[in-house]
Amino acid sequence: MSSHILLLSAFLALRPSARAAVISLPAIPGAPAPIVIPSIPLEPSAPVMNAVISMLAPAMEAGPVAVSAARSLVAIAPEGTPGLSAAAAFDGARPDASAAVPAPDPAVDAFAGELLAALIKSGGDPAKAESELIAVLARAHEAGRLGPTLQALAADPRLIPHLPPMPAEKRALFAAQFAFMIGAELEGAGKIPGAKPFESWEDMSRRQLALVAASAHPSRGPDAPSLFSEPGFVREYEALTGSAFTEGNSAKPLIDGPASFAVRFGLMRKAKRSLHIQSWAFYDDTTGNAAADLLIAKKSEGLDVKIMVDGKTVALHGAAVLARMAAAGIEVVFFNDASRKYDGLHTKILLVDGVYAIIGGMNFGDEYSHMGAGQKWRDTDMLYRGPVVTQTARFMAGLWNAQVEAQRLPHGRMSAEAPAAPANGLARMSFLADGPEGEATIMLAYLKAISGASRVINIENAYVITTPALRAALLAALRRGVKVNILTNSAESVDEPIVTAPILASLPELIAAGAGVFLKRGSTLHSKFMTVDGLFSITGSFNLHPRSVRYEHELIVSVLDVRVAARLDRAFAADVAAALSVTDPGALAIPDSPLTRIVRRYLFNQL
Repeated sequence: MSSHILLLSAFLALRPSARAAVISLPAIPGAPAPIVIPSIPLEPSAPVMNAVISMLAPAMEAGPVAVSAARSLVAIAPEGTPGLSAAAAFDGARPDASAAVPAPDPAVDAFAGELLAALIKSGGDPAKAESELIAVLARAHEAGRLGPTLQALAADPRLIPHLPPMPAEKRALFAAQFAFMIGAELEGAGKIPGAKPFESWEDMSRRQLALVAASAHPSRGPDAPSLFSEPGFVREYEALTGSAFTEGNSAKPLIDGPASFAVRFGLMRKAKRSLHIQSWAFYDDTTGNAAADLLIAKKSEGLDVKIMVDGKTVALHGAAVLARMAAAGIEVVFFNDASRKYDGLHTKILLVDGVYAIIGGMNFGDEYSHMGAGQKWRDTDMLYRGPVVTQTARFMAGLWNAQVEAQRLPHGRMSAEAPAAPANGLARMSFLADGPEGEATIMLAYLKAISGASRVINIENAYVITTPALRAALLAALRRGVKVNILTNSAESVDEPIVTAPILASLPELIAAGAGVFLKRGSTLHSKFMTVDGLFSITGSFNLHPRSVRYEHELIVSVLDVRVAARLDRAFAADVAAALSVTDPGALAIPDSPLTRIVRRYLFNQL
């Protein structure tokens, strides 16, 4: 789930009774610059929440405000945190109680006044003043005043009674993060001069479904063989996605954290040449530190160890553990695209000696591995070797080398070629990665695969928030007699409550059309895989929600192998057996409130 949505939920969880503290990010080459912003009430036992605050700097376009009682990572981390002394060398935060409150900004006051006047005129209903409010927000964003404007508005005594009860500091932080999201959506909507607008979901749907339908192999029903048994259809899939299948690979699904991390750590221990990692996050927890210990040990043996993490998420997770690895000489890159400041890196890859690769949904944290005493999420990875690893290595090298060059980092380049691997496996595989700029090729892969089904589609995905093309493709499959089964999160299991309503609202039409819909019970579902007709599968980092298309770099592997599909289908059956089956759309109890309506109408791309 995106760091932006994580932050929204995190702010709602802050309580007013605890002490204040602020963290800056470690001064690792390429890390976001240290930031000092207002301290806010935090639980003393939650140092990660301090890191949340530093995420807000991009949103606070007018700079820091009312600094007080800043603390460094060393000051707030629990006593005995592994690697604390090493992290201290990289931590630039210093207490500073002397900063003054910035002088009033007439431009901010004017923008806030316009917004408040529009709300008053509309009787407090934003929908009735939509065009006027959007125009003012766009001008404030263009002037670099959107964050302070929304903070000022949230502090206005006339508006406070209409907001959920919360401390003043929390309102300011919520407003700043909201400004970052609104800025992204204003630019995506073409409201800011010079910003490239998004292709509308409707236009994208029509265009992509037309590409899928332009086929010499029309979709079939259950009385015909799967199109994935037709070589011509497979060639169309390759052409549409731009990624060719390679022969001779071996692939094994890794079902849940203990299985995946047993293999991960085993391969890391046995590595002889290199360990290359992309991850949305490392966590400052048992798993993150255990991985760091292994990686530091392998670096001391002379291996090439390179790590890339999302540059925004590091403010939420992993500042200390990443600093510890950097202090040990491991090369760390914080992904950041200066030309697309809202985009993130959501890919997860472990590449060992250029021979073995693991991709999927898991980051280096306790929720994923099931180490530690906290939540134990349900997730899926894929281990593979063979010629497809070369595709993986080329992607990793391309992104690493581009980031090192763009950020002018003193790191070594990554080789674009993997060592030759014996082609003695039975799986045909392709590797596909894409970013938010350009064609949404992973979504095209899903749509093409759905069109190729004749018998059954099983989808297990953390956040099923249907876009028009996905909804149309699934409904078309149901109409031709394909059995469509979907497992996703419930209000009980989802890690971020703000996405509950959009997930549940995506399901009634599918249920009414005959889809089998199942909702996870207990802890969070984080898997992202699909199987088709027992022949084909997709596994990766891609969530079936708008944000994976609009803002995230993602990846999948496609596999033509009945053994791999059967293993995933067995896992799916076990997960479904433990889930809640929903056959009545009215039983979904979709949340409906002004907040859920605003989020769906104005922040759909962020979900």
